[in-house]
Amino acid sequence: MKKTLLAAVCCLTLLAVATAAPLPAQLMAPNASGVSLGAVYFTVPDVDKHKKIWVDAFGAKPVMVGKTEMLKIPGALIVLKKGTAEMTAGFADHLGIWAKDLKPLRAKLIAAGIADKDASGQFVNLPDGVKLEFIEDPMGPDAPAAQHIHYFIPAAPTAQEGRAWYMKEFGAAENARRNGAVPSALFSPGDKWISIDFTGARGAAGGPTTNQGKVLDHFSLEVKGIDAMVKKLQADGVKITKPVSTNADGIKTAMFQDVYGNDVELTEGLAGK
Repeated sequence: MKKTLLAAVCCLTLLAVATAAPLPAQLMAPNASGVSLGAVYFTVPDVDKHKKIWVDAFGAKPVMVGKTEMLKIPGALIVLKKGTAEMTAGFADHLGIWAKDLKPLRAKLIAAGIADKDASGQFVNLPDGVKLEFIEDPMGPDAPAAQHIHYFIPAAPTAQEGRAWYMKEFGAAENARRNGAVPSALFSPGDKWISIDFTGARGAAGGPTTNQGKVLDHFSLEVKGIDAMVKKLQADGVKITKPVSTNADGIKTAMFQDVYGNDVELTEGLAGK
């Protein structure tokens, strides 16, 4: 009787712990075309320093994908690559982070000496040129999550044309932020929000160029059926810069150039990591 009672208590205790534990961060569920945001790759001189920021302040969870360490936040995986990045502007300017309340996150960054004490603005700069946009929204998630990849583009193709291209090739939905001022190619239901956004170019003369070699080196779209997706892109005249292959981490990957000539990765196998 005592053993039975003890076993029942243990089971209830384990159930309570499991129920109380937060669910692991996952990529967003794919859209009808099997596409979601995958990973965002930053090139930084000190990987350990940046890992500490993402883990301590953002609550990121380290996970090994094969031999590569990635940091999970809701909606995306963050990958830190050691190197010296070019500081010129890339098409993909920054990663957007959103939540119901980002004040605790700002306080952590300020306390760690990472952000200025007046860091209440829209953009927050982490060390070594890592740029983020902070968006507080009552409809946002409880924990800081990936919300969008933001392109700053030249005059042509236009922002609307860029959105239309991602809609055509990857089944994104037509949407916009800031009362229509920022066209968005939405990859998720509106109450979740993972998108690629487009606004006019800023900064250096000549405008942005491909992100490879920049601080935000590239991002990936996680897809179901990468081989079929690449064939579709090729049939539509999209330039494939790296054919489908399985990398050392066991992830199927490919690279293509989007409507702006920016290098973007396709992956299959990150979902659920």
